Amino acid sequence: MSTGTKNKLLTWLVILLLVANAATLAMFWLNKRKGPPPVKGVPNEFLIKELKLDSAQQQQLDVLVKEHRQKAEEIREKVRAAKDSLFELVKQTTATDSAKQAAAAACSKLTEELDVLTVNHFQKIRALCNTDQQKKFDDIIHDITRMMGQPQPPGRRGGPPPPGGPHGDGPPPPGQ
Repeated sequence: MSTGTKNKLLTWLVILLLVANAATLAMFWLNKRKGPPPVKGVPNEFLIKELKLDSAQQQQLDVLVKEHRQKAEEIREKVRAAKDSLFELVKQTTATDSAKQAAAAACSKLTEELDVLTVNHFQKIRALCNTDQQKKFDDIIHDITRMMGQPQPPGRRGGPPPPGGPHGDGPPPPGQ
């Protein structure tokens, strides 16, 4: 292949790559998600700030949150155990459809229990608010539930434990 032919081929390849990059960038710009950005932060702090809770309300909120977290974690442990049982069925070549349905239903029942616990928790929080705060609470409840679904940075309440266990007292993670 002559040098001129190689240069033409390389020129066309560069042009093709530039067009592909431009098309990719255009797709990102055109497909940007519309709407407000997701709310970030810790739900407790957000509630305190947005609802302007006084110190007595903040103490009540802390009690409610601790109670909810404890009960929710107990249910989450049961969900994990139920899902483990469900996926143990994979190993059983003789597992019946009814056994699979029963195991899946057990998982669903526990998830339902967790959802009801959370709704009741929010009703209790709303009940500790005055009338104006309740109106604001009603406006921001969806923001709060989105925040609860976001992973928290390590060290924040409600987030994953730091390396080495929840109090940093366990063995270091591999590679350290």
